[in-house]
Amino acid sequence: MNKEQISIVESYRNGTHGTTMTAANHTNSDNTNRPRRRSKLGSRRQTILAFSGITYGLVLIGNYYFYSRHLSAPFREETGLVSAFSGGLETRLQPQREGTSSNYLTRNDRGESLPAVPFFPFGELYDGETITSILLRERWPPKNDDPSARLHLRFKPGTLNISSQQTLEHCHVDTSIYKHHFPSSQLQVTSVSDAHSLIYIMLPKSASSTARWMMENVFNATDAPLSGSGYELQFGGDYDNYTTLTFVRDPLSRFYSSYDEAFLRYGPWMKHRKGRAFRKYTALDHPFPYLYENMTEWQDYQESFCPSALGMNRRECTESDTFENGTLAKRFERFVWDYDGISPFDLVWDSFIMNALLVSSLYVMYLTPFVALPQPCFVPHLSNRHTGRPKRIDEIYHTSSAITDWEYIADSYGESIPDEGEFQARSAPRRFNTSLVSLETKQRICQLSAIDYCCLNLKLPEECDRSEVDIFCSLEHRARGGGFRIQPWYHPHQIGRANRPAYLNRFE
Repeated sequence: MNKEQISIVESYRNGTHGTTMTAANHTNSDNTNRPRRRSKLGSRRQTILAFSGITYGLVLIGNYYFYSRHLSAPFREETGLVSAFSGGLETRLQPQREGTSSNYLTRNDRGESLPAVPFFPFGELYDGETITSILLRERWPPKNDDPSARLHLRFKPGTLNISSQQTLEHCHVDTSIYKHHFPSSQLQVTSVSDAHSLIYIMLPKSASSTARWMMENVFNATDAPLSGSGYELQFGGDYDNYTTLTFVRDPLSRFYSSYDEAFLRYGPWMKHRKGRAFRKYTALDHPFPYLYENMTEWQDYQESFCPSALGMNRRECTESDTFENGTLAKRFERFVWDYDGISPFDLVWDSFIMNALLVSSLYVMYLTPFVALPQPCFVPHLSNRHTGRPKRIDEIYHTSSAITDWEYIADSYGESIPDEGEFQARSAPRRFNTSLVSLETKQRICQLSAIDYCCLNLKLPEECDRSEVDIFCSLEHRARGGGFRIQPWYHPHQIGRANRPAYLNRFE
């Protein structure tokens, strides 16, 4: 290589090739060419680094998604990794090796032997004892012949050997299906006793008037808001060390009661009432106008369940049993078969919010129970509206033994309740005759309320506890986090209308 070639190579290295050696041009080269070349190189490096980072992140996300959706559940089943739904505690169960016939595989948390994994036919109806032992991690869940199939066990409501509170802990509410069953407001009615660290969570049409009276007069409670997610009840919340309780009612009976009250409250006669509290009725466009056909005044309604020929005044009519001849019952049945079970007719929350703004008091919104037609299901009210997981409910009682239960609760806290005659529950005889409601309609109500029967372990009423009625619960593997969840076997939108009473067709 001669001197000229060496000079050219050096000029390339120094970035001065092609420039003149004048002072001005040299200065221009230092101030423009070199910085520009370095800037381009730095920009390329930054682009490459950014692209690499994004690619690496996408790979991580893809691996996580693939693992959680395609490998997680089968891997857990293969290795026997079972997770408790509520506590998230995991216990590794040793799988049975091929060629062995051991009658037990491992031990549960109490050191008791677990039976071998059975291979039951998929879709079989399981008894409550089997489902209970699986939930309590006392035995293996059955496996299907297809290892890729997810656990999906069918059982009848009310057959588990655990309480309503324990059953609720394993429940899951699909927030897309039941989104209209969650309270419309961000706040929920509660009565809080700071003196006894006790909270009552209200469920409308479930002896709530009696419960709130007890909390106020026996436990010195005051009304306070609870968020839709119930975060105040969790660890670190304002009420994390308070005991929470509620009362539930047979869903069929509750459906009757909520319909009867809503029918009264939203009849056309309410449009004539004066005062700000009744303004919402004036422009009300009822979604089921046929319910009030030929009824414009209260007297028209009263005539349907208490004919004037009986010679009874208004108070006597409202306090006595119904004398209706089937008109109200038929309209009720028509509504049940038109109702989809997904969108309860909710009329009151918006007006509560408006009233709260008018009087500048938030309490107007949440201290008055809302009325929907019909009442939404229990379980969404006891669940986180965002995740579908249950709120922390420590004690669940039944309205059929409300007074006895309140005596027990009061005694547990060193209090006593007054004689039954000293307090009045808000109740009135039903105005439509439920004995005239067809069996098929009663069974449809139970089907629409399956999530309450399943997640609270409530026994079906006699009308619905029949082999020809498809009301079942489902025990499934949770999609994430392991463990199990309870849901209805059929959700409301999956229930057909094949059994609709023939006489209702003439209303179409």
